[in-house]
Amino acid sequence: MKKMGNLVAVFISITVLFTACSSDPTADYLRQGDTYYDQGQFVEAIAEYSKAIERNPNIVTAYTHRGAVYNARAEWDLAIADLTKAIELDPSRVDNYQNRGFAYLAKEQYDLAIADLNKTIQLDPRATLAYSNLSWLYVHKKDWDKAIDAASKAVALDPKLYDAYYNRGVAYYAKGDMKSAAADLDTTLSINNNVAPAYNYRGQIYLLSGDLTGALSSFNNAIEKDPDMAEAYKFRGLLYIDRKEPTRALADLNKSIELDDSDAMAYYYRGNVNNANVNFDAALTDLNRAIALAASSGSGSFGPFKHDLDGMYLERAISYRGKQQLTLAVADARKAVQLNPTYAPAQVTLGEFLTVNGDAEEGIKVLTQAIKLDPTIAEAYINRAVAYEILTAIKKDNSWYYLSAEDLRQAIRLSTDQQLIDAAKEGIRKMQSKGYIP
Repeated sequence: MKKMGNLVAVFISITVLFTACSSDPTADYLRQGDTYYDQGQFVEAIAEYSKAIERNPNIVTAYTHRGAVYNARAEWDLAIADLTKAIELDPSRVDNYQNRGFAYLAKEQYDLAIADLNKTIQLDPRATLAYSNLSWLYVHKKDWDKAIDAASKAVALDPKLYDAYYNRGVAYYAKGDMKSAAADLDTTLSINNNVAPAYNYRGQIYLLSGDLTGALSSFNNAIEKDPDMAEAYKFRGLLYIDRKEPTRALADLNKSIELDDSDAMAYYYRGNVNNANVNFDAALTDLNRAIALAASSGSGSFGPFKHDLDGMYLERAISYRGKQQLTLAVADARKAVQLNPTYAPAQVTLGEFLTVNGDAEEGIKVLTQAIKLDPTIAEAYINRAVAYEILTAIKKDNSWYYLSAEDLRQAIRLSTDQQLIDAAKEGIRKMQSKGYIP
């Protein structure tokens, strides 16, 4: 198995490709090349196949075998050259299309790889590995339905082909079908419990379901199988954020970024931890980097944890608020709302920041919109109550206190946060003590 990114693909090895040699004078070179290959002596194997080609430049098997060895050595251009020559000499030989398709896949020339694998299937509708590799390619191209179809055909031909189950599981995950994704990932691991990326995706599904114990076990397994998997550290860091363990979260996110400094979400999560730790300068550095990476990569991510650009702006707004840079905080909160107008928490934050920045009237409008979107957010009522109280002072009209008190009472009814409840009760007591409300 070859691992590329978080997907898997396979090529046909020489032991599958080889057929019995004929009585051609080059047969000794071919047999000796086969022997060297079986012993892992690839350089010597290539030399023997080259001798066979020198003796007979039109012998298909020599190009086929030498191309397969170049694939095994990850010398993709040389593999493609040999396999192309083999195809020119014998266009009907299936294995050459399949192995050249793998080389194109490794070189990220995906359309050429798809063409070769489809040709493989045309010549041999039972070419199991061609279907499996096609599923890899279609996942990479985010063509989820084709990926699922190709993987399903692969496992129908070989129910033990864990690569295909894995690729199909990723496609289901991307489509949001977590039940099917979990089933395929579990099957992958039941066949081969060393597929680290399968643990990583399984952990994400546990995380989405709120099963932090299952998620932690999966991410631990992923890291144990592949200590250099940046994504597993990133998601374990997110899990520790959920568990309110910032020290562990920060350690994992640092490791994730050390392994892969191009992952926008890792910087976003670390920015969140730094904000929680009141380290606003570090948070701003992380969130600036996260926004730049997310903006430049476009639709490069997929699934429930895809780039959350509105969340990044909202988190950076919190950093600016912490540094008392209120104009910048309001601008970023506005950007978050612009990117996702139906996300009520962004409206709540914007309404709060507008009020703190001296625009209570607009703050009330935004907070009212937030409440329309989600009437269960206690903080929205608290913030609007504050804005109403500020507006009372500005307009010299005590009738606004009634609206403020009603919002505080609603916050008390909704909240489970004792600190927020106590603050709301204290606000009501103060208004009552001054005779503003009964």
